[in-house]
Amino acid sequence: MAVTALLVVSMMGASAVSSEATRWFPGDYYHARVEAGFQREVMESWPGPSQLLRLWNEGELDEPDRVSLLLGGAAFHDPLLLPAYREAVLSPSQRVRQAATYGYRDLLADSLPPVSRGVSEEDAALLGDEMDWVMRTLAEGSLFEMWMQALLVHEEAGLPDWHGVTLQRAPVVCLRALDRLVGVEDLPLLLEAYDMTQDFSTRISLLKLVEAVTLSRFIVMPTDKKAGWGRYVFVTAMQALAGARRGWPLDGCTVNGEAVLAQNLRKMGVSGFDPLSADGCGVWLGILDQGLPRWWMLASRQLYACGGPWVEISALFPEKEPGPEERNLLLRWFGPLMPRAQGPTARR
Repeated sequence: MAVTALLVVSMMGASAVSSEATRWFPGDYYHARVEAGFQREVMESWPGPSQLLRLWNEGELDEPDRVSLLLGGAAFHDPLLLPAYREAVLSPSQRVRQAATYGYRDLLADSLPPVSRGVSEEDAALLGDEMDWVMRTLAEGSLFEMWMQALLVHEEAGLPDWHGVTLQRAPVVCLRALDRLVGVEDLPLLLEAYDMTQDFSTRISLLKLVEAVTLSRFIVMPTDKKAGWGRYVFVTAMQALAGARRGWPLDGCTVNGEAVLAQNLRKMGVSGFDPLSADGCGVWLGILDQGLPRWWMLASRQLYACGGPWVEISALFPEKEPGPEERNLLLRWFGPLMPRAQGPTARR
């Protein structure tokens, strides 16, 4: 399969990364109106990160295609591509430097920098030094770990035995990055950080991410508009998480995320398949249709693996736009399969 992919890339050449979308870069119009569609195009039709890096290293891409690769490749959030950004940020071409700066931040799931006025050689050199440190760090750790370390440092805490760069970012930026990157495999780290943090709002955010990757429900808002709610809602949710953890399956001394997910699906009446395999496509469609908004993120990613469109839905704020719009897009796309979809019904 890998050999076939390489042959296809070789035959396609530069056309594999050409896109008219990048003619709008940089600027507000690109960011607001073009970028999301462009990244969907990348995730649905481009070759993967290893093939993109191969195209870059061959040195045969013209400037428009280099810009396209740097902007589009960021959608994968794969550190494998970082050497391309490291080389590009020192390019004599201003446009390539702009794309490298913007794409690098996007690849990290970082805040996006304003580059419309250009990137100076001095700023490019500083960014190149940062990239060197980030690449060394990610050779041993994950992007998710790097952002968790950046979050915890605000409380004078950190991951045990952390070695590498610690990004200096506001907590809201760290949480936004964790939201975009989180996966089922990150459950042990989420729980570790949850236990370490003393900040109430940070703990709530981490709890929401735990709900998202395990298909759990701990935060229950009153449905009666006259009912008051406040801190106790989240305290109750934290108590519910503590109770659930006592029954979660372990992999040695560590909570097994996939096993927890499968356990929760069984409680919903769904069993007999690996929840992260292609066998569960109909179930994930049912979850997207009938499940809690917090679960939309994981359902959308699994449906992408089933051949559906690529969308990004926040686990922290799923009901804010474009979350509902992206969910509806997926439901329309999978419309013919809806009668066969099976998923849990969850009251909102």
